[in-house]
Amino acid sequence: MISYSVYSLIYAIVEISTQPIIHVGQASMYLYVDSFLKYEKYISNPLAAAYCASFGLCVSLLATHFVYRYCAVCRPYDLHHFDGLKLARIYVIPVTLSLIWFLEVLLLLGPTEFKNSYTRKEIEEIYGEDIGKVGYISLVYYYQNPSGTFVISYIDFLAYFIALAIMGACIFTMVICGWKTYQKMGSVKKSMSKKTKELNRQLFKTLVFQTLIPMFTMFAPVGTLLTLPIFSIVIPPFLSNLPSLYAGLYPALDAIIAIFMIRDFRDTVLCRRKYNVSIGSSTGNYTSSVLSG
Repeated sequence: MISYSVYSLIYAIVEISTQPIIHVGQASMYLYVDSFLKYEKYISNPLAAAYCASFGLCVSLLATHFVYRYCAVCRPYDLHHFDGLKLARIYVIPVTLSLIWFLEVLLLLGPTEFKNSYTRKEIEEIYGEDIGKVGYISLVYYYQNPSGTFVISYIDFLAYFIALAIMGACIFTMVICGWKTYQKMGSVKKSMSKKTKELNRQLFKTLVFQTLIPMFTMFAPVGTLLTLPIFSIVIPPFLSNLPSLYAGLYPALDAIIAIFMIRDFRDTVLCRRKYNVSIGSSTGNYTSSVLSG
């Protein structure tokens, strides 16, 4: 939860500095900077790439969450590797993946004269912006040159597959770790107390929701946004910009899921706390637990 809070701060800074506008046209996707820095291209171009990398950081942090939970349930004897400052090791892979995402976007999908002219008129009509004057990154999968020849942009397809591979690796990690965690919880039920069984049931329900929500709010929308232009499917502006909203919402949603699916967390937030009341009688004393709000 702390790592998601830190991520939210980083994302907020990047998002405010970028204020991205996403446009999906014929066989193309453009993300341009619309903040006060948009005309400073030496800053706004890296900002657009950093914005894309912040999404990569979010999805890889989510996968890391599942890996840590797998270790806690299935390999508790390995948790000493993450004691104290050693916990920083767990963030090496998310930071590396987001850095790869940043570099491939910046180096492979930066502005060119062709990309400036390819959609200049369309963006000027819809958004009133000259794409050649602002910082942006873009995918143009294929096009027809002036002689009518069909041209495929292999560099843009390479960038597409790198992004898809990172998301696919994160999804695969989440599914495998989630399934193994579920199997482990099921295999040790007989040796658990009633309280531990109930806690594990709550944790599993939390795990299911924490898997499904990012699937539908992050992986699917971004994958769709990157894939539909290949088939020359145009997406309306209000739909193409939804992933920006979801990337900012998910870290908060993840914490809310845990708070309201796990009973002890929920009772604390809702100010339902237990205290003990001792009652005396002629036959002896006993202590009862009372739930108060």
